[in-house]
Amino acid sequence: MTITRHPLVRSYLSAVGRETAGLSPERQNELLADLEEHIAVALAEEPATGDDEIRAVLARLGDPRTIAATALGEELPAPQASQGRSLAVVGLLAVTGPLTAFAPPLGIALIGAIWWLWTTPQWRNHDKAIGTAAALVPLLFLVAQWVIPAGALGLGLGALFVPFTLAVLALPAAAGVHLLRSAQRPT
Repeated sequence: MTITRHPLVRSYLSAVGRETAGLSPERQNELLADLEEHIAVALAEEPATGDDEIRAVLARLGDPRTIAATALGEELPAPQASQGRSLAVVGLLAVTGPLTAFAPPLGIALIGAIWWLWTTPQWRNHDKAIGTAAALVPLLFLVAQWVIPAGALGLGLGALFVPFTLAVLALPAAAGVHLLRSAQRPT
């Protein structure tokens, strides 16, 4: 057993880990690795023959609560978006997407809504991609109106218009529900 695997060292590092649960996982892992390295160096310089020497080395490092308080004080808080901002982003995406299909100049508002979605911190990139794709469905509808003439497929205007219109309305709304649910999930 290496000295850093000693039960007292493991217990000390576990205590620091519990106390620093508020840190990001990357920062917590970095802190624990640094502490383990300090312990290994200190015990290599001053060979420990018993538990008392190991306790002395750990005491010199400091109390786990003190180490955690110092580390937590250095940690920048994660950016949080307000519930209102989340609702505004989702609402803007849900409204501007369908409206862009019927009033193309509103595409500027759609671009702004997509930009706002990507700058909001509480969603993962996967969720942002879903929101972006759903918001762009109305533009596909607009392009389909130009590319596919009403009677080209022999279906008539009504047969193509209804499914596209339903998709234009339903997909942004479904993506909005997905975004609101994923914003409420813990990170």
